[in-house]
Amino acid sequence: MRHLLSAVILAAGVSSLVSAQTTASVSTAPKLTGYLQPRFQTVGDSATFVLRRARFAIEGAINAWATYRAQVEMRTLGAPATPPASPLTLSATDLWIKVSHNRWGGTVGQFRVPFSLESLLSSTTLETTERSRIVNAAKRDIGMQAEWRMPDRVTLQAAVVNGEGPNRAANPDNRMAYYARAVVTPVKGLDVGGAFEGYSDSTGIDGQAMYKGTRWTARIEYIQAHNRRTDIHVRGWYALAAYGAIPRRVQLEGRLEQFDPNDRVATDRATGYLFGAQYFVKGDDFKLLADYEVFHEQVAQLKNNRGVIQMQVRW
Repeated sequence: MRHLLSAVILAAGVSSLVSAQTTASVSTAPKLTGYLQPRFQTVGDSATFVLRRARFAIEGAINAWATYRAQVEMRTLGAPATPPASPLTLSATDLWIKVSHNRWGGTVGQFRVPFSLESLLSSTTLETTERSRIVNAAKRDIGMQAEWRMPDRVTLQAAVVNGEGPNRAANPDNRMAYYARAVVTPVKGLDVGGAFEGYSDSTGIDGQAMYKGTRWTARIEYIQAHNRRTDIHVRGWYALAAYGAIPRRVQLEGRLEQFDPNDRVATDRATGYLFGAQYFVKGDDFKLLADYEVFHEQVAQLKNNRGVIQMQVRW
């Protein structure tokens, strides 16, 4: 009953947005977008060339208040192959329709859930070649989301999803996952917020802050998840700073992060120290990234230090 009520409330909100719109002239021609991220990387004693991401999307407007996006991804790293015998994966990422009216918005389909700050940022605009370990990847799911914004002041988001992750055609346990996120802007350039996620067997909290100035960018985030069945806590945080050494051409960045996958194991915490740079040929549409991260394990040291040189082309 609770799941049904939540879905009805969100559906009612989306419906009210639709009915409140006025007809306006808008181009409905679809647009093809995408990006490529080939890279050379070393991890410990190994080295290889990989296609980190190759994404292609069709997006556009249905009318003045509704838009859509359908994006697929091909890659040679980071996911099981499809079909299993192939070294290349193919999967869907964004598959959604959005409606908006003044400060309100709604999304249905497969989308990024409103939780981690770094997971909500596109990989094309990240300062580093990989997200931090506690974030790992942009988290997507299938469901509905409602949003209210007061520009440069407040953003409120809430979502109800299947909780099974992306590209899942069923919800076997018939239980939903819930997300809520709030961000305020106390002064220009500074966003401070928090988020909550709730599953049938676990919960998570997130604290986040980001500052963007003329030449400086800084982010900090803390995430903690608790599995009620095993009573295990997963904790992690990162702090990142980036400086435009040559405006619109060269950016330097550094990141300190820590990840503890199991608070009941006293030897598995890892700390990472990253230094890197970006060279912009044409902004984020054409750039080169290079960074190196040293990992320090709590007890036994692993050969897992990572160095990456990556090119990005976006259109």
